[in-house]
Amino acid sequence: MNVLNSMIASSPIARVVDQPATRPMSTIARVAIALACTLSGTGAFAQADPWADAERKAGPAKVISSQLREEAWFVPGGPGQDGRPVLLRARVFRPVGAGPFKVAVISHGSPASAAARPKMSVPRYNSATAWLLERGYIVVLPLRRGYGGQGEWAEDYGTCNGANYVAAGNASADDIVSAAGYLATLPEVRRNRILLMGVSAGGFGTLAAVRRNTEGVFAAINFSGGRGGHQGKYGDENFAPGNLVKAAAAFGVDARVPSLWLYAKNDSFFDPDLSRRMFEAYKGAGGRVQYVLFPEFKKDGHAIFGDAEGKAVWRERVASFLQGLE
Repeated sequence: MNVLNSMIASSPIARVVDQPATRPMSTIARVAIALACTLSGTGAFAQADPWADAERKAGPAKVISSQLREEAWFVPGGPGQDGRPVLLRARVFRPVGAGPFKVAVISHGSPASAAARPKMSVPRYNSATAWLLERGYIVVLPLRRGYGGQGEWAEDYGTCNGANYVAAGNASADDIVSAAGYLATLPEVRRNRILLMGVSAGGFGTLAAVRRNTEGVFAAINFSGGRGGHQGKYGDENFAPGNLVKAAAAFGVDARVPSLWLYAKNDSFFDPDLSRRMFEAYKGAGGRVQYVLFPEFKKDGHAIFGDAEGKAVWRERVASFLQGLE
C-alpha cells in the first residue's frame, strides 16, 4: 500500500467521505482526503517557514509537500508605502491533472485584537480547501498586507463612532483583486473562472472586490462577512453597525458578479438582524445576491467556515449556487 492510500485507510476522516465504499475514488478525491487527514494532525509535517529564504518574486517559491501538491507562492497585493504592489505570501494547492483549472481565492478574517495580526500565519482552511480540490479548483490562500508581519496594515477603519468600513473593505479588495488579476495571467488557469471566497473580514473584503467586476471573476461567496465585531472594553460590541449596513449598500452599486452570503443564527460577530440588514442594503443597491441563514452552529456560528464540521452545513448550498456558473 503506498503512502497516500495508507493515510486514507488509517484516518477516521476517510470513513465520512460522501460516496459509497464500493465506488472507486477518483485521484482528486484521494488527494483531498489526504489533505484533510494530514492537515488535521493525523500526519502533520514539521515545516520551517517556506517563504523565509525564498526568492521574492511573483509565482511559486517552494514546494511545501509534493504529496499534497501544496506550494508556497508570492502573489501581488495592494500598494505598499512606495506605491508598488506588496508581494503577499500565499499557500497554493493544486488539483491532480494538467489543467487549465478554475481558481478559488480564499480571503482570511481579521483577529479582534491588533496584537494578534503580526502573529498570523498563511491560512489553510483545511476542510474548504479539500472540498474545492475535489471540484477541480486551484486553491490560493493569500495573507493580506499587515498580517503576519508583512507590510503596513491597510484595513484600519478608524474610530468606533465614525468607522469607515468602505475604506477598510476597499483595502482588503486591493489585495484580493490584485492577486486574482495576477492568477488570471497564468497558463494553468481558466482565466474566466475565478471564484472569490472570504470569511469574516475577508468575506467583507470579497464584497468590496465584487463591485470592481474584475475580469474573470464569475462568482463570490461571503461567509460570515463584516467588520467591527467583538470590540469595546469587554469585547462584546459591534462598532457602528449602521455604518456596516451603509458600506454593504455602497458595495452593491454596479456589482454584477453573483454572490452568495452565508451566516448562522448564533454568529457572535454579526447577528441575524445585522447580516440581513446588510444583505437588504446590498441587494437594494443593485447587487446580485442570495442570502442564507443557517441554524445555530456549535457555540458560535461565526466559525462555520473554518470548522471542519461546518462543511456539512454549507456544502450543498454552495454547490447549488455554483451549479451552472462553473
